[in-house]
Amino acid sequence: MKRSLVTLVAVCIVALSPLGKAQAAPLDDLIARRAGATACFVRTYDDTHLRQHPRQKTTFIAAWMKYTKMQGADGLALSFALAVRRRGDRDALFSQGGCQWSATANRDTSNNRLIAGFPKDEGAVCTQTARPDVFETLSAAEGGNLIFDRGKNALMLYLDDSLTMVKRSNRGRQLHIIFDTDDRVFELRRANAKDCAFIEEAVTTPEPGVRRR
Repeated sequence: MKRSLVTLVAVCIVALSPLGKAQAAPLDDLIARRAGATACFVRTYDDTHLRQHPRQKTTFIAAWMKYTKMQGADGLALSFALAVRRRGDRDALFSQGGCQWSATANRDTSNNRLIAGFPKDEGAVCTQTARPDVFETLSAAEGGNLIFDRGKNALMLYLDDSLTMVKRSNRGRQLHIIFDTDDRVFELRRANAKDCAFIEEAVTTPEPGVRRR
């Protein structure tokens, strides 16, 4: 949470490579670079792993990404939604934001490390909004940041020490979720679209009476 509000908002609405551009982009091996393309990555931790890592609270984590056309611009925007389940909690937590691949993704405006656990500067930095995109008012300043990097048919995810998240049963209630050191770095594996359908529903379906954005 070290970046200025202006920088945070800019990251959320950034235009990525223009449509039709031929050269490879850093995320092409994670998600096809075309409007409407989606990708799903999931990791479930079994009882054996959790016994071996008693300080890890995360039992399940999933990421859903989608490219959409930029409004009034000739490029693509990458949205990123995260779902986390933790020990003792049946309901998933959700956050949503926008991502930008950058050579200085892990540097803040003072050139300090944005997320200490991420070992590089280059990566995809995602600014998570305080509420999913089913609300009229969004705040890029309150959601927090995460960084992801590509792996071989996998997604390496690096979380900051906290994120503002919501539960599907009450997306109007913002929850400040703390991630201790054992819950900040994850390797997620590619999964079928159906495995992330619950995330898509949670972050795109308006509540009754709320106009779709």
